[in-house]
Amino acid sequence: MSYVDHAQSSYENVARHVPESLRVYLPILPVMTLVGVFILYPIAQAIYSSFFTKSLLQPDQAEFVGLANYVEIWTDPDIHQVLWNTAIWVTVGSLVAIVLGFLMGWLLDEKLPYTSVASAIVLIPWVLPRVVGASIWQFMFGGSQGIINELLVQIGIVDEYIVMLGSTELSLWPPIIGMIWRLAPLFALLTLTSLQGIDEHLYEAARMDGATPWEQFRYITIPMMKYNLAIGFLLMLIYNVRNFSMVWVMTKGGPGVSSSTLPVMIYRSAFVDFEVGFASALSVMLFVVLLVFSYYYIQFYDKVQGEMS
Repeated sequence: MSYVDHAQSSYENVARHVPESLRVYLPILPVMTLVGVFILYPIAQAIYSSFFTKSLLQPDQAEFVGLANYVEIWTDPDIHQVLWNTAIWVTVGSLVAIVLGFLMGWLLDEKLPYTSVASAIVLIPWVLPRVVGASIWQFMFGGSQGIINELLVQIGIVDEYIVMLGSTELSLWPPIIGMIWRLAPLFALLTLTSLQGIDEHLYEAARMDGATPWEQFRYITIPMMKYNLAIGFLLMLIYNVRNFSMVWVMTKGGPGVSSSTLPVMIYRSAFVDFEVGFASALSVMLFVVLLVFSYYYIQFYDKVQGEMS
């Protein structure tokens, strides 16, 4: 008996003992088990832990506090600063990366020499391990040895070295620059593939009708690319909201919470301050934010698929 025949026989033997109305779910039972163990259970555990005051060092001494952790999130000025940092991180990082990535993709689409080589070089920031990329930028923004400070002094923008990573006013911006450097190539590749998918005959017809380059861009390029760009934008938002490594490697979220984002604050609360209950409440908040972004991404993707079919 072959493996397939043996599997079919085993399935039929199991199915005989299952009510007919439930047999349709047997083929997806292994997948649902994995989803339950690795996705649903951790989410439920985080929600449950968010109602307790629990130390990572003494997990058996948890105390039920109800919504106290969520009230602390609502009233704690440090958390307000973290949420504001997260908003700046996501909006500025995503928008600038999209603009730069679009321009890079546009240039790569031009029939210039060595375009294939340039495309490979452009992708280096994306394919580098995240910790490696963050470490490079941490060194570049270093106080007295960093090349960024040296360049600013040499061209006369500042008179002396600035400890950017140790400044409460500036510490958030170096990680944002590092994240833009990492994400812009990804959006450049998306832009390049979208531009290459546009029929060249559309531009030829537009030029024959006397359309200017701006009119071609406005009435051909943007409408043909809008769905890919919108999906890329939503994916970038989701990626940025949950990103942890760039900020943690460069600043550890400090000084204080001046450069902390929500994922960094979750890590600090759980594994530095050992406040598992409070970290769980923050995790639930992050989960809700990601759920909203994911919902709109799925809705938009279904809309695109419906219009294309």
